[in-house]
Amino acid sequence: MKKLLLLSFVSLLAAFSAEAVKVASVKAVSADGPDENIGDVISRCRVKPGQDYDAQQTSRDVRELRDSGEYDDVSVKVEEGMDGLEVTYVFKRKMRFLAPMNVKGNDYWSVGKIQKLADLKDGYAYGEADFAAAAGKVRKEYQKKFFSDVTVTPVVEPVPGVPGTVSVTMEIVEGPRKKIKAYTFEGNASIEADELREAIEVYPWWNPIGWFTDEPATDQDYAEACDKVAAKYRDAGFLDVVVSMPEEVALPNGSYERCFRVDEGARYTIGVMTVSGVTKYPAENVLAAVKAVKSGDIAGAAALQDAAHQIEIFCGSGQFALAETHVEIKRVPQATDASVLDIEFAVKEGVPVTLSRVLIRGNDYTKDKVLRREISLSPGDPMLEDKADQSKRRLENLRYFERVRYYLEKTESGEAKPGEPELRDLVYEVSERNTGNFMVGVGASSVDSVYGTVELSESNFDLFSPWRFRGAGQKGRIYLAAGPRYQSYEASVTEPHLFDRLLELTVEGYRRQRWYDEYDLIRNGAAVTLAYPVKFWPSASTMGRLGFRVAAEFFEFDDVEKSKWFNPKTGNEEWRAFKEEEDKYGDKWEIPFRVFWQDDTRDNFLFPKRGHHINLYGDIVTGDNEYWRAGFKFKQYWTVWKKYGHVLSFALRGETLDTFSGHLPIYDRLFLGGPHSIRGVEYRDVAPRIWKRENKHGRYAPWGGQTSWLSSFEYTVPVVKYVRIATFTDLGAVGEDEFDFDSDWFCWTVGLGLRLDIEQFPIRLDFGVPVVEVDDDNDKRCFSFTIGYDF
Repeated sequence: MKKLLLLSFVSLLAAFSAEAVKVASVKAVSADGPDENIGDVISRCRVKPGQDYDAQQTSRDVRELRDSGEYDDVSVKVEEGMDGLEVTYVFKRKMRFLAPMNVKGNDYWSVGKIQKLADLKDGYAYGEADFAAAAGKVRKEYQKKFFSDVTVTPVVEPVPGVPGTVSVTMEIVEGPRKKIKAYTFEGNASIEADELREAIEVYPWWNPIGWFTDEPATDQDYAEACDKVAAKYRDAGFLDVVVSMPEEVALPNGSYERCFRVDEGARYTIGVMTVSGVTKYPAENVLAAVKAVKSGDIAGAAALQDAAHQIEIFCGSGQFALAETHVEIKRVPQATDASVLDIEFAVKEGVPVTLSRVLIRGNDYTKDKVLRREISLSPGDPMLEDKADQSKRRLENLRYFERVRYYLEKTESGEAKPGEPELRDLVYEVSERNTGNFMVGVGASSVDSVYGTVELSESNFDLFSPWRFRGAGQKGRIYLAAGPRYQSYEASVTEPHLFDRLLELTVEGYRRQRWYDEYDLIRNGAAVTLAYPVKFWPSASTMGRLGFRVAAEFFEFDDVEKSKWFNPKTGNEEWRAFKEEEDKYGDKWEIPFRVFWQDDTRDNFLFPKRGHHINLYGDIVTGDNEYWRAGFKFKQYWTVWKKYGHVLSFALRGETLDTFSGHLPIYDRLFLGGPHSIRGVEYRDVAPRIWKRENKHGRYAPWGGQTSWLSSFEYTVPVVKYVRIATFTDLGAVGEDEFDFDSDWFCWTVGLGLRLDIEQFPIRLDFGVPVVEVDDDNDKRCFSFTIGYDF
């Protein structure tokens, strides 16, 4: 059915006849017998009687009929007739499914559950392969629930009196449920079973990452698990390892184990490393380019491949730029010790190449210019492997693509003249991934309580592409959060290459409301930010980003406490402190203009292990309130014990501000305390305060200051994958006046914490105790937690 049958005489006739072969007739035949709608098929075909025969057009007709989704199979026959060629399209229609789907033999799951798993929709057209795929979905879900012997068979029957319509019955034989109690290993003398289980994504019940992953359940899953275990061993130097498919072992309590048998073989180390086959570069220079391994190291498979790739990059760059250089790794056991391998990197040198064109393929959504601005090679350039490889990594870092690869293609004029480079096309081939994200979730912290969130984001956004909104490399985000103490409504768009330059533009709008004990504050605003990489001379690397931000913000108070308060440091006069704040500073506009410089060298934006993040900024604010602000934030990460992943971080920040005239409103003043500043004390508790007359020592409220500083150290140790324990110390102070860094409002805490580094759902738990308290009235908040990233 799927073969295109062309008689041999057709090609001979086309080759030797002076006149083209004509099409005498075009017919359509149903493989299922008589079909009342034959004309629909013929009308869709572009091959017509009387035309010159075109085999390519016939193939296009077949492809278009298949792509219509209405046919299970389409083929074509071309035969010689009296007046020319007779073209016959043979088709098999898909069948219309009549719901509901029937189910037989099910016990573990209800009929409704199985119907949902099969996902067959009433009135839709399906073919035999579609029904088999639906049965496969049901079978796989059964296997995930440990029904390893389950069979699911779709029985398709015509519906009497309704031509072209079928009913479907899923006949299920569940078999026994063989609950897998554990995944075990035999023969694994060198690698702990827990490490191997982690390699196949099987985690203990208390590890949160296991809550979001499926254990191996099908034969394909087990085969992939064997490959993962073998790769783990090969990367550890066991190059001859053999991992067998897991055996099912019955336990006395009725449950089962899956046991992987491992034949480790010898563990190899690297002896002498040599390079052969190089003629353009000195062999010692080529060998010096290898950084991934050295003599005496474990002969890990991945490390050796990295070493070979480093040689390919070296030979493909530099003075001679030998494109398409390939390296074969030859392993030769030493005569005195077979576990020591002499490694020969056998180089097959390429040729110099000049690029004719830089082509991009596979970008169905992403615009060409988004990819081209990450590619540092252009037509006319020599092909340099280091630049090509760096461009590949930059494309991967966009996270728009599942896969990125590059290769060279010959052009029609690709043969090199003597002494000149060959002319080739450089092709970057990508496979698009889903870059949109819709999340409905729950956020929580010891400050904001529990709140619901809805987020719609697109990391490859296109503001000017209606209905699709994808492909221009912009970032779009809509975020809503609502809870008993916090609400936020935000929308933003970022264009990272404004006017096709390295000029980043962000436009955002927001409405944020937070409930405090004494008042509620609503902040409405919009902002525009421009940022540009800083270079002191054209050939230098960038040193952070210089940016400018202008915003307009409108502040509202709500539910303000009207009782009287006093401040013993300024006198015993009482006043309705928060009510007066509302009267003076409620319903006011501020227009802040900020200049900032940022530098970010962190190795990972979400869970960094090394690098730093610096932010220096200064504000001039106009509008109803006029003041200035200056500050900095610095955070440094060090991997202090690389083997075990220990990370030390240090943070330091400071800020001061003052009005040009009058006083600062409470929503502009500074506070410390809580999970994002000084852990172990109440939120905003480290700051100047005011008291109520009737209970000075039992009732106070943070009033804020004009200067703050904070220092923090944290040391984290991995326990298992995605889980770390932490010890920390925080200390800081808030001064009442500008540049008042020597303040009485000082606090120092120490504590322990737990970090669950789950992407999209990171959790930080901290238990802190004050060492030096602000005063005896301090509200201790020893436990704090947050869900979200530490930016």
